[in-house]
Amino acid sequence: MREQIKIIRQRMSCMTAGERVSYIITYYWYHILGMAALLFLPVFLAVHVAGAMERTEFTCVLVNQAIDYERDDELGERLADWLGLKASLVEVDSDYNISYGDVQLDGVNESSYEKFFFKWNNKELDAVILPESFYEYCKELGGSFRDLQEFETGDLPLYEDSGTIVGVRIEETGLLNDLSNETGEVLLLVFPESADRMEYCQSFLDYIQEAS
Repeated sequence: MREQIKIIRQRMSCMTAGERVSYIITYYWYHILGMAALLFLPVFLAVHVAGAMERTEFTCVLVNQAIDYERDDELGERLADWLGLKASLVEVDSDYNISYGDVQLDGVNESSYEKFFFKWNNKELDAVILPESFYEYCKELGGSFRDLQEFETGDLPLYEDSGTIVGVRIEETGLLNDLSNETGEVLLLVFPESADRMEYCQSFLDYIQEAS
């Protein structure tokens, strides 16, 4: 290695600063790239390992509501405080404007549809706030929801489907203060059957009762 460095210095001894830079980039770019990769790899692994260890504990998505990231963050922080979790472990996301059936929205990001059902199938959705028609659409696709009789719902206004209590009527609770329901439909809070963090779902219901 020392001999190689000596040879390089001899070759560049009569070059200007600009010529030296050009020479190094031309003949040793792969060495530079390799060194950069070696330096970057530990940082990359550290970030991803830390991210994997800090798994989101509660996720609530809002379907076909005004996309407002600031509102989402504020609601997520309040909810995290209520749940006793770090704010980074609670996700509230309104980036789910979806066209379906007879409901066709202008300018929607089609990837939101795939993202929603991917998260559902991957058991990443704990709570969903959605219009009644999208609830029916999910049922047509085979989606199922938890019976709210499994929870303590107090005086919350409940939504019944074929004799089963499956949701909370958000427009009749204090949580509507955080939303601007522009769909004109009944707005529901539901828990997908795949949601397995029951204690946080119950705490979310408690939070809504407190807000009401």
